Amino acid sequence: MTDFLTQDIPAITGRVRAEPEDFVVDERLAYELTGEGTHLWFRIEKRELTTFEVIRRLARAFGRREDDFGHAGLKDRNAVTRQWLSLEFASPEDVEAVDIAGLDVLEVTRHGNKLKVGHLRSNRFQIRVRDTADGDEARAREVIEVLTARGLPNWFGEQRFGHRGVTPKLGRALLAGDFDEFLRLFAEGSSDGLVRRALSTAEQRGRAEPGVRSLPKRFLSLCTSAVQSEVFNRVLAARLQTLDQVCDGDIAYKHDNGACFLVKDAAEEAPRLARFEISPSAPLPGKACLRAAGAQADIESTAMEQLHLTWDSFDVGGPWSQKGGRRALRVPLARAGIAREGDDLVLDFSLPKGSYATAVLGELLKVHPIA
Repeated sequence: MTDFLTQDIPAITGRVRAEPEDFVVDERLAYELTGEGTHLWFRIEKRELTTFEVIRRLARAFGRREDDFGHAGLKDRNAVTRQWLSLEFASPEDVEAVDIAGLDVLEVTRHGNKLKVGHLRSNRFQIRVRDTADGDEARAREVIEVLTARGLPNWFGEQRFGHRGVTPKLGRALLAGDFDEFLRLFAEGSSDGLVRRALSTAEQRGRAEPGVRSLPKRFLSLCTSAVQSEVFNRVLAARLQTLDQVCDGDIAYKHDNGACFLVKDAAEEAPRLARFEISPSAPLPGKACLRAAGAQADIESTAMEQLHLTWDSFDVGGPWSQKGGRRALRVPLARAGIAREGDDLVLDFSLPKGSYATAVLGELLKVHPIA
């Protein structure tokens, strides 16, 4: 088993994220906004703030609940990111008057519904790799050519797992119903407002569970979905060199609509696979997750067992329960370009929603995206 799809191409040198402006992300919505409705949508540009931090500060500024805000996806702290948020029954004047360091409101409009996770078409990335060496541009172009032809490994990146990799640990505590362990891990090395609120509620009620339930639902769900991401990454690691092949027993993923089906005749599906209409998939475990058959089922079961999970582990009720689904092992790398600016290489490309640019950087720098 190898760590990189482009294992035979040497790593490029250089530094990434020396400045927030070296990593720029721009959301592309899945649909046009109508300009009418009770939901105010506003496009922001943020620097050195996570999406959760922005929502937390906006909620405080407007006297609203964090769950009142809609977003289509979480964006990293160490970057310049442009994304949409929504809030029902808010005024444009109040939003435009927001004064939060590192946050700018770029435009405001209205729409008939709340923005929800997944309401994206894609993300556009522009990434600067500083201080590269002679020969790096040629190697980078070779890597991009392979990824464009075979597909990008669809790893969940390290930001999915939180600071110190604590998010899936929190998720496993939730799935096990160990609320004391959850609060211990959550409080370890942190003293922000959410931690203080959870600990205070637990102390007042004499039990850990009410303290946990006082936390935002989307955060609790994020914790258990990080456990699903661990399972997925383990299956991808086992299938990395065959991510552009389907086998009998695979669950194939249709890229146009996300539908999945059991592969009964791999040879019959080969033309659609070559056209990048379908790809093999790995599980995001839960009740609604389709299960592979044969040898592919054994790979998936092994990944679950390594994490001491069963297929029923995620059906626990509460805001952290996960229905499950499938995720493609590879995604298309679209409109990829490379430009040299002095000693720097500037990368420009698009990825489908939910995919990580760190997977591209990992193949270029030979640094695993979840290292």
